[in-house]
Amino acid sequence: WGQDDAVRLLQGAASHPEQLSHAWLITGPPGSGRSTLAYAFAAALIAEPGDEAAMRQVLAGTHPDLTALRTEGVIISIRDARALVERSAFSPSLGRYRVIVMEDADRMVERTSNVLLKALEEPPERTVWILCAPSDAAILPTIRSRVRVLRLREPGVDEVARLLVQRTGVDEATAEQCARLAQRH
Repeated sequence: WGQDDAVRLLQGAASHPEQLSHAWLITGPPGSGRSTLAYAFAAALIAEPGDEAAMRQVLAGTHPDLTALRTEGVIISIRDARALVERSAFSPSLGRYRVIVMEDADRMVERTSNVLLKALEEPPERTVWILCAPSDAAILPTIRSRVRVLRLREPGVDEVARLLVQRTGVDEATAEQCARLAQRH
């Protein structure tokens, strides 16, 4: 919701392999939907058009051609990065692409980023990396230079308020107050 330009760009990339980059960095503030968009893009890449079962499997995180790293820790470990790189070398087993989603890519220290850098420099065929971070400034320049950056915008208070009115039927004044208090999330 609220990222129509980004959705159109990724739909085009998923539909036209000549527009597809092997690595993407989706940035945006908390609540902008970067992880949600990453998984929707992964589903569009992995599943054949119209294959709703595969789409649901990707969105549930259970498809064999999806590898995801979500960390609760302060940093992403070198061991975790190496495991992702190893998985990226495999060909897709059921889907059109193998997709590696790394949430919170900004939590990589330089040594960990260097492990990932090798995989991005020599990408395996039919493997797509999707990194997510609040800002591209939080990612090493060597990584940024090898990915296509997609910046999500933060929705305005008025947009969030309209959505609240639409979805809940709450009055406009309450919706605007809630949107402000929720800091547009």
